[in-house]
Amino acid sequence: MPNLLRDGWRDMRYAVPDLAPDLILIPRVNTRVLTIRPGIELIIDRTGFGQDDASLAQVGLQENLLEVRSATFDLNGEVGFNRRFEYQVGVAFNGFDNATDQRFAVTDFNVAFQIPKWRTRVRLGQLREDFGFEIVGSTSTMPQSERILGPFASPFNFGFKVTHQLGEGERATLTYGIFKDDWGDDGSGNAALSARLTLLAIDEPDRRLHLGVAVRQADVRDTIRYNGRPGVSAADDFVDTGEFPAASTTHIGLEAHYAHGPWAVVAEYATARPDVANGPDPQFHGYYVLGSWVLTGEQRAYDRAKGTVKRIIPEGRWGAPELVARYAAVDLSSGGIDGGRYDRIEVGANWWATTRWKFGVLYGHVWLKRDGETGHTQSLLTRLQWIY
Repeated sequence: MPNLLRDGWRDMRYAVPDLAPDLILIPRVNTRVLTIRPGIELIIDRTGFGQDDASLAQVGLQENLLEVRSATFDLNGEVGFNRRFEYQVGVAFNGFDNATDQRFAVTDFNVAFQIPKWRTRVRLGQLREDFGFEIVGSTSTMPQSERILGPFASPFNFGFKVTHQLGEGERATLTYGIFKDDWGDDGSGNAALSARLTLLAIDEPDRRLHLGVAVRQADVRDTIRYNGRPGVSAADDFVDTGEFPAASTTHIGLEAHYAHGPWAVVAEYATARPDVANGPDPQFHGYYVLGSWVLTGEQRAYDRAKGTVKRIIPEGRWGAPELVARYAAVDLSSGGIDGGRYDRIEVGANWWATTRWKFGVLYGHVWLKRDGETGHTQSLLTRLQWIY
């Protein structure tokens, strides 16, 4: 084993030990016909819960848990003569929102090619639909520890999508595609269409305003179900409609992100309207408003190709501390379907100690309205994250 603390192995810019930025931990391939760039994401969580009697009656005892939240190995690069095609392969262990019942899951398995003249990329294979700011982004890069709008977004499915970068300075993106839809109970996989449009309405060196809208339309062969955790990966589903018959469903999402130097505000709203044959069509919705402040002044870079943000890159020796607060709500009770509603507040801090290490702590309080009661659940999350 190499001595990771000696000069040449350690990133000397930071007080917390980490690998040097130019260190090749895993061999890479770079030839005329093939490039291979490996990547690792490791997130370990410790979550503790506190519940009142109403919460225990609604969702049962939530066990304190030490878990590998995400352990992902991925490969990406280019292949073919003149390396015209891009590819992504990702394998995760017990780490993604809609696949935690599987020990291993293939997340990404797709190829893409670019049309530079049209500033267009076409991607085909197993991938995630573009629906919403926090869905397109990653919990490893954003202020929040977990996604809230997971009940309204599709898991990884087979399909293809096209992304155009539009406008002067590539200030806008338009992404659309067709996917196999696995939300029906028979797993037959009907077609789903989705589209997302984003715009940098303000694009200045120290100030940015991102706006976006997304639409998803899917056929449902038999039944559909909406369910979700309360912003805590270790928790059970707090809101759950159960299976109910529907012919189709339409989702709409709105998103905004404003950043001014180290200050940022993110807000999203999503709604789902299933088409029910007998009775009124329910309308479910969820939203959140989040604020963050990086005390040392760093700002997240903007990813113009995806219409989202990247992680904090600390500039000082002791890294970059970030304070975070969010209010969120998800309501799955409508049209005679009582899936429950929760409201959540959370406050916490992230310490971006190096370009790879992040340590986080987050306190959350959830009010769950379900079964005619309001239950209170508290959670305390501590997180250790390393990305290569």
